[in-house]
Amino acid sequence: MLYRHIEEKADEVLKNENFYTAGFDIFKFIKKLNIEVVPKKFSDDISGFLAINNGKVVISFNENEGKERKRFTVAHELGHFFLHSKNQPLFIDKTPKIMYRNNASSTGEVLIEREANAFAAALLMPQKLIIEEIDKLQENDASKIISKLADKFKVSEQAMSFRLSNLGYYIG
Repeated sequence: MLYRHIEEKADEVLKNENFYTAGFDIFKFIKKLNIEVVPKKFSDDISGFLAINNGKVVISFNENEGKERKRFTVAHELGHFFLHSKNQPLFIDKTPKIMYRNNASSTGEVLIEREANAFAAALLMPQKLIIEEIDKLQENDASKIISKLADKFKVSEQAMSFRLSNLGYYIG
């Protein structure tokens, strides 16, 4: 698996905070981590950002987007927090380090954005829990499987489809 260390980190974080369950409340999870979440009205090309300033961590998301997109955006920003904030200088002349989730983030062209996306997918859709849910399903239709899993994990069908594909499931 290409991002095994990211899968392991997401599992570790969920288990340490007792949130290792399908469709968990990500906003309660973030509150438990003492991270402030602030909804904002952004332009359509910005989904969210992570800002760290003087030890205070803030995640903001575009309140105009759908609930599944908001969950993924917030999880993506958590990816930056857990994977990238400790490895880079956070401040330059007291200016906070800000990482945005925008249209470029979705293309996968930038390594840290691909990693944050992988973290978000692993956090919201842990591999072990997906396998458990697939084993419970009495369904052979791929689109119905994707739909049921997406509902269970509170993600979009597109996110679930990508996740299953990245885990090696054939969706045809």
